[in-house]
Amino acid sequence: MSKIIEPHRIEIPLGIMFHTVNCYLFPGKELTLVDCGLQSEGNWNILQTEIKKHGFDVKEIDQLIITHEHPDHIGLLHEILDASLCKVKAPEIIKRWFSDPDEMTELERTFTIKMLSSLGFPKDELAASLKFLQSSKPFKKIKDLARFEYFKEGDYLEIGHSKWEALNTPGHCPSQFVFLQAEQRRLISGDMLLPIAPMPIVVENPNDEGEPIQALKQLLASFERLRLYEIGTVYPGHGEIFSDANAMIDKQLTRMKMRKEECFEAIKSGMNTPYQVNRQMYPYQTMPPDFSGMHMVMGYIDLLRTEGRIIVQKDDKGQLFVGVK
Repeated sequence: MSKIIEPHRIEIPLGIMFHTVNCYLFPGKELTLVDCGLQSEGNWNILQTEIKKHGFDVKEIDQLIITHEHPDHIGLLHEILDASLCKVKAPEIIKRWFSDPDEMTELERTFTIKMLSSLGFPKDELAASLKFLQSSKPFKKIKDLARFEYFKEGDYLEIGHSKWEALNTPGHCPSQFVFLQAEQRRLISGDMLLPIAPMPIVVENPNDEGEPIQALKQLLASFERLRLYEIGTVYPGHGEIFSDANAMIDKQLTRMKMRKEECFEAIKSGMNTPYQVNRQMYPYQTMPPDFSGMHMVMGYIDLLRTEGRIIVQKDDKGQLFVGVK
């Protein structure tokens, strides 16, 4: 068995939903940083300070590995590129987020606006949500892509003297990758496996233009895939490092099953739009900026429809309505 090198966990502030996002610094032949936090001047200072606490400097980073393209995981990429000579290793399927971020942001925003507009929001709340989406800033284009290398499913990356297999585990998002060290039963999980249930973000189906992916179904399939490895230690994208991945998966599946039944009961009681179901199930969440409950409701609706327990219809204005069969 190769020598086990434990990473240094560095927390970068977020301010909404999760309080922080994790970056992992792995010493070794190549000093490796996995993910790089949300962009802000304060966060850049925090990252530099935390790296120095562990006896290193940002300029010494040899490789930066990206798990997926969300802003809290790639935000400080430009600063790291400017401060070091590191190479960046990222999923091949997110290449355009670096080469053409404006177009990718606009495509995602356009679909999300269309989707939210179909879910039964009251006019004022819909207007506020759409304004929030329009205000989001796109990721800055990378000028020099020569330092980028791209990996795909089944490739191996050297991190901390060990070979880690890159696995595409959709659910949180289609491009989510995790890194598995099977011999050591360790997993760098990004946002796929967390101490709380990951949010299955609904985006456009790449194989069916204009239609949403069934994100929660994908998440459940990825859970089942990871369960086969009987992973011992998980380095998550948010929250504390934890042990026994299968126990965490079972815990989350139990809660999801309970919440799915709550969704069914809400529909059964007469809640006939996804928005109404969301307000019944997640009254404590504020939209915007927190759309996590809405994504979960859409996932539960997908599951209940697949089980044949509810019907989902769309009117001539594109509005979605749900009801019990």
